[in-house]
Amino acid sequence: MEGNRKMKLIVKYLLQTVFILFLTAGVNDLSAQVKAIAFSSSKTVLREELVTIQFNIENADQVQDFCPPSFKGFRIVKGPMHVSGSSTVNDVESKYISFVYVLQPEIAGRYSFAGASVKVNGKRLAFNAIRIDVKSSTGNPNNQYSFPGNVAGNAGVQNLYSDYTIKKGEDVRDKIRKNLFIKVTADKTSCYEGEPLVATYKLYTRLHSESKVARRPSFNGFSVYDMVDPSSLSSTIEKLNGKDFNVYLIRKAQLFPLQSGILQLDPAEVENDVSFLKADYVMKDRGDHLMDILNALGSNNLKDEGIEKENVTIKSNPVNIVVKALPLVTKPHCFDGAVGSFSIQSSTLHNEVSLNDVAVLKVIIKGEGNFGVINTPVIKWPKNIDVFEPEIKEDYLRSVVPMRGYKSFEYRFVPRQTGNIIIPAIEFSYFNPGTNEYQIVHTDSLQFSIVPASVNDNINKESLVIKTVNSNPVNKKLVIGIAGLLLIIFGILLSRFIRPSLQNSERKLTTDYKEMSEKNRYVTNTEFSQRTYSPAIEPLYTARLALVQQDCKLFYKELNIALRCFIANKLSLSSLQLDNKTIEKEMRTKGIDEIVISQFNLVVQQCEIALYTPSFGETDMQAAYDLTEDIIQTLNRK
Repeated sequence: MEGNRKMKLIVKYLLQTVFILFLTAGVNDLSAQVKAIAFSSSKTVLREELVTIQFNIENADQVQDFCPPSFKGFRIVKGPMHVSGSSTVNDVESKYISFVYVLQPEIAGRYSFAGASVKVNGKRLAFNAIRIDVKSSTGNPNNQYSFPGNVAGNAGVQNLYSDYTIKKGEDVRDKIRKNLFIKVTADKTSCYEGEPLVATYKLYTRLHSESKVARRPSFNGFSVYDMVDPSSLSSTIEKLNGKDFNVYLIRKAQLFPLQSGILQLDPAEVENDVSFLKADYVMKDRGDHLMDILNALGSNNLKDEGIEKENVTIKSNPVNIVVKALPLVTKPHCFDGAVGSFSIQSSTLHNEVSLNDVAVLKVIIKGEGNFGVINTPVIKWPKNIDVFEPEIKEDYLRSVVPMRGYKSFEYRFVPRQTGNIIIPAIEFSYFNPGTNEYQIVHTDSLQFSIVPASVNDNINKESLVIKTVNSNPVNKKLVIGIAGLLLIIFGILLSRFIRPSLQNSERKLTTDYKEMSEKNRYVTNTEFSQRTYSPAIEPLYTARLALVQQDCKLFYKELNIALRCFIANKLSLSSLQLDNKTIEKEMRTKGIDEIVISQFNLVVQQCEIALYTPSFGETDMQAAYDLTEDIIQTLNRK
């Protein structure tokens, strides 16, 4: 009995040692895991705004053959732009490479950019899907503009009579052309790339008409920001050639040219139902009731026998804008397309940060100009810092020219070594069209003091173990070798001291195993049957519920099961064929695209990692859900 007790203690400590060594190797390997992450600057944009899409590859030695998704419904304004950098954590350098696109939506709707992939270290990885909701431009959705006519007092009766009546033999089209037209103005016809101009479209009328905008002007080659909602404005009166016209705003927008050359402001088109009084009908009683007839026309209460109607579509003339290219000779290396006048500043909440605590660095770019093309500033991070993707916010006034506002980037970072660290000055350059010169502005450098964490910060034992492991990088092969040796010793001891007891209880263990297997098989089959053949419309319902509740462990468990069961059902696999290799093999047999298979493996790997290291997956839950949803949608289309 004493020998058995000692043997159990030896086995216990051997297993603990092996587990810790494998955990050490796993955590060190996890810290250098390759990631492929895609994100956008905004999830909701207006139809003519710009949106930045960024594809990040982290911790990759070799990056080849980047395949972007289809940007159907969007126009590529700029890109792909290549951005690279590095950061150092625990004396281990981590590199990243980004592919950046600036896009402009062409049609309102909901879009999903899926299927992007890249070959990293000889293996193809899939990016998560990006969803963007494109809203229509602000304004009256039907573009309806009703013109009640020029109802005037007695002094204007003669003019109204002349404009509203049509005589026999009179040219109707010519009369409409002189009294109903669209006028386009641009505050400048020559400018630099990125320098704003204001285009205004107005409808002028002296007739009684019901009109609607059939075609809003398109501004290809421009970034567009509407300055006012036409439906919120009343008509005004402007005098042209000695005559008063009712004037209705069709569109007023601030335009930023995206390329040099001659760009055209396309025409606007307006459909009009024009109503004229028949002259002989008005004069049948010698014109004694002219005012009553005009008022009846204005209120649409006049009999058809006294009206002549004409339907006509009018359009404006195109306007050419000469866009000058920005100077190349003096362009700074850090210039990224900003045109206007800007300043940059950086700040932090605390200059003293505890080791392994999260600190915040905020960078704000203020001023006036084309904020849409401003990208994430380049920061030279010091060693031994983990940096996360920034949170981007922006706000600007569209009603002023140039647009005035700010764009902020909030970085969260974690220091991994005590001492003083300095974040160097951050540069930002722009072209000033007022002076025709490039200008460079920069922040002040920031100094932080990283102090040891207090005892209260290290109560959590698991956290302490992982931090200790991470702070001492070890050779992975050496660790695995030691662990293997210990397992061999454990096996020898096991065979020598426990074999008799194993033989005596072999029959009992066999019976228990069979019972347990039958029980597990029943649970698995039941769960598989429920997940696979349930009539529920949404296969990811439970995972979605866990996502909303931010239950990380339940989310990844349900996501893993739901995806495997969906694919198994799709491929007619049994519950005993839910392992990765079988599913992957069957997907290839059925001709499933390699990108989809890569996406499946990516989701499964992330689920398994997150189940054992929950903090790893908390920030990636939405991305994992989106990618899984895209896989299901893709397979449903086949």
